[in-house]
Amino acid sequence: MRLLLPLLAAGMATPATAIPRACDAEHRQFAFCNASLAVSARVEDLLRRLPLAEKVTLLTARASPRGNVSELGLPEYNWGANCVHGVQSTCGTNCATSFPNPVNLGAIFDPQAVFDMAQVIGWELRALWLEGARENYASGPHLGLDCWSPNININRDPRWGRNMETPSEDPLVNARYGVAYTKGLQEGKDKRFLQAVVTLKHYAAYSYEHYDGIDRMAFNAVVSRYDFADTYLPAFQASVVEGKAKGVMCSYNSVNGMPMCANEQLNTKLLRDALGFDGYITSDSGAIAGIYEQRHYTKSLCEAGRLAILSGTDVNSGSVYKKCLAELVTSGQLPEKAVDDAMRRTLKLRFELGLFDPIDDQPYWHVAPSEVNTAESKQLSLDLTRKSIVLLQNHGNILPLSKGKKLAVIGPHAKAKRALLGNYLGQMCHGDYLEVGCVQTPLEAITTANGASNTRYAQGSGINDTSTAHFGDAEAAAQWADAVVLFLGIDTSIEREAWDRENIDMPNIQMQLLKRVRKAGKPTVVVLFNGGVVSVEELILHTDGVVEAFYPGFFGAQAVSDILFGDAIPSGKLPVTMYPSNYINSVDMKSMSMTEYPGRSYRYYKEVPVFPFGWGLSYTKFTLALDNGGDVLDPSEPLVVTRDLDQTVSVFVSNDGDLVGDEVVFAFFRPLNINATGNAALLNEQIFDYRRVSLRPTQYRKLSFRIQQSTLAMVDDMGNQVSFPGFYEIIVTNGVHERVTFAIHLVGEYETLRTFPTDEGYVQPPSSPDAAPMSDIRLDATRAFENVEQPVAVAMAFD
Repeated sequence: MRLLLPLLAAGMATPATAIPRACDAEHRQFAFCNASLAVSARVEDLLRRLPLAEKVTLLTARASPRGNVSELGLPEYNWGANCVHGVQSTCGTNCATSFPNPVNLGAIFDPQAVFDMAQVIGWELRALWLEGARENYASGPHLGLDCWSPNININRDPRWGRNMETPSEDPLVNARYGVAYTKGLQEGKDKRFLQAVVTLKHYAAYSYEHYDGIDRMAFNAVVSRYDFADTYLPAFQASVVEGKAKGVMCSYNSVNGMPMCANEQLNTKLLRDALGFDGYITSDSGAIAGIYEQRHYTKSLCEAGRLAILSGTDVNSGSVYKKCLAELVTSGQLPEKAVDDAMRRTLKLRFELGLFDPIDDQPYWHVAPSEVNTAESKQLSLDLTRKSIVLLQNHGNILPLSKGKKLAVIGPHAKAKRALLGNYLGQMCHGDYLEVGCVQTPLEAITTANGASNTRYAQGSGINDTSTAHFGDAEAAAQWADAVVLFLGIDTSIEREAWDRENIDMPNIQMQLLKRVRKAGKPTVVVLFNGGVVSVEELILHTDGVVEAFYPGFFGAQAVSDILFGDAIPSGKLPVTMYPSNYINSVDMKSMSMTEYPGRSYRYYKEVPVFPFGWGLSYTKFTLALDNGGDVLDPSEPLVVTRDLDQTVSVFVSNDGDLVGDEVVFAFFRPLNINATGNAALLNEQIFDYRRVSLRPTQYRKLSFRIQQSTLAMVDDMGNQVSFPGFYEIIVTNGVHERVTFAIHLVGEYETLRTFPTDEGYVQPPSSPDAAPMSDIRLDATRAFENVEQPVAVAMAFD
């Protein structure tokens, strides 16, 4: 689906806006207002007119005053809007469209959907900016036009408090998400100007909040070159190189002892010099101050600011630059050129946004308030929410439920409003900036669909308390009902920014509630709300159906109700691995190693998950069949190929059921017997492509996947992309029961396909954090997508 945003005629009257404009009648004589000049010349003209004191103010986000220079007609500009799943602003005439959280979007496995969402976000950002909307927290500043989004960090550990903000545990999925979001947000209808500015976060190797007494500000991520190149860099590299992202946020943590916002090797030598990044870098909020105050890396706050700007951090979200930079320059401790370089990069973006050009023919200056939260954008949000919901278990085809039967709706999330929404929220409803009264609850949505007389509610328990006082009400409702739906899970009191979970268990009180309700003997469905995965190996023993809704957002209640009653068909797939409860006992939260036993993510996990990456059931039946076409591709015999490998593999996916539905088809390679050493020998499998298709009953579609030598590329311990000769298995699957496979024998020699971006751009850890290679531990070739229906074994001012 591609939304068609309205085109406005050039030459229309200047709109009435709540913000001042640059280059007005009083100031347009300045050369920087001359639109016929090159942007670089205009930037230089403006820069030479700015005194040092104004420069440091203009490089300050959030702690800055307006950041305007009245003598030059330079209006305010705030760095730091957030747009993680919608514009995080106060309402204007309308409130911004709110989309499902990124973990939900990852479960859709459709970059086009992410692009469409980002197009809406960028357009609405312009409209709300014109109206004078503010960031959605107390005394929030007026919006800017750069979004501190998307978050493309890897879902490294299920305990991480911000897993709701990221799409996946897989580098390719996050890379495609980042590219699609970047293009959707930055590229609008006017090709002369940026619609908005993306700021990729959090660079680099960030996935730790507060755990075991160690805070993210003090956390040192010890990352091998292998893990950096294989896991933590690819999404940022793709979003910069392919997506052309114009902004990056440096993270709170250090990497191998060096604070990221003072990391010249990664920020300048790798990101800018090697990857060609030509945008700006901002610190996360308070990260530069943290170099001194929490990390004690420098002897003073101003020294932290000096290192940050010299490393390439252009904007300080905080007050260090404002306090220190001018004094550092005048005292000779910092060359003014460092300040000017940062100014050039940031001012260039303001010109590229069209903020210094005539506005009559700029569509972005003519976005009406009515174009925010339109019927089309709300429908898109609802559609994406429906597509993101994952059906984990459906014993006896309990789902979909029949309407009009007696239904007990039980659980601490049955009346959820804010808990549906996740974090990084714009104002949902008119009124107070935290108002959520207009958000529908699951109980309300189900009652609307099923009828009030057929629906009975009982809370049963809280999220994580110990009271069983309401268990009796829940048991009575279950006894009355024909079927039971329990809304369980966690919320941001348990996982959130600045707070990691200690375990991944379902709260004990909720498990007690489920067991008590189950004694009624009624068909039972559990709907889960969570960001990071919860362990469900015990839960699935006590229920017939399980629906993973993550934090589905504003339309979450309606989407879940639609799935439960069959008004929509579940088609989400797990973008993460669902581990057993004891997983955390074997994996150190502070370890950044992906390969250390038992391994992280489907790519390296050596045990059997409760539900694997890619899992997701449907109400209709899809089948896959290999298309040999003109090639004789015998699944029983390896296809012998050389470095010139260029093979197209096609499969037919058909809907053999009775319902219209979507299916996601994944293509993986799995090393079977290759001449790999080091960490590469521990790779289980790797996704290299995926497609989402919509099919009517009896309809089929041919999907083709191209396989080249680079498709089978892996990473060596020095971070180079390499080709290992040997045997590989190609797996095309729907993530559940359907799969077609064949083997490839890649003959030839070990070959380096692409070297690590720069030898100067990465500081190795003092000692490798990875365990010695465990080449004797191999994944069971049938493990990843076997039937595992039975168990085995609030808006914040941070960024």
